[in-house]
Amino acid sequence: MVMLVATDKSIYISFAELLEFPRKEMDGTALECISALQANPKYPEDIVALVEAYRTDISELSLDDLQGLYSYSFEMGSGDYSLDLGYHLYDGFKRANSLLSIKALYKTHGFPYDDISGGELPDNLPILLKFMDMVEVEKVKKDLREDFVIKSLEKLSKNFEKKLDSPFRHILKAVHKVIEIDVKDIKAEEKDKS
Repeated sequence: MVMLVATDKSIYISFAELLEFPRKEMDGTALECISALQANPKYPEDIVALVEAYRTDISELSLDDLQGLYSYSFEMGSGDYSLDLGYHLYDGFKRANSLLSIKALYKTHGFPYDDISGGELPDNLPILLKFMDMVEVEKVKKDLREDFVIKSLEKLSKNFEKKLDSPFRHILKAVHKVIEIDVKDIKAEEKDKS
């Protein structure tokens, strides 16, 4: 196992970068994610092991091959593998309302969605992770994680369990576990305050 010095990059930002279309070699980004995880004792070693499994899976891939695998994993298959999380919970009018609500949430909290979206929808997982990293109002972060992100990730992670040829399955499972832990921690804190 790799032991690293902690960086200033947050876990959510590291995961967001690992789940965006690869524009550079991703090993360094994975190492930053491992470092951020190791710096926070509430996240168990099995999450680090998932990021290490991703590193192992991509170690022999060129950037072109990794980009192709990314497109195959998230963009060219069925919507069951979409990083647009609302797809996993809603359809039609409900999904449209969800997208508008998320975009309004971004605007309310000063999140520069238009600057960072790169054409992605507001419910795109990397964008949501960046927002959750930036937003300072804990209730907003808590509600978004509990009411939307965790439910969508649960479905997306299950879908990716069948996609054994994609190294991104490790990252999605790791993100799911981190969000689950964060949701449980908030619930435990609320219970202690009661």
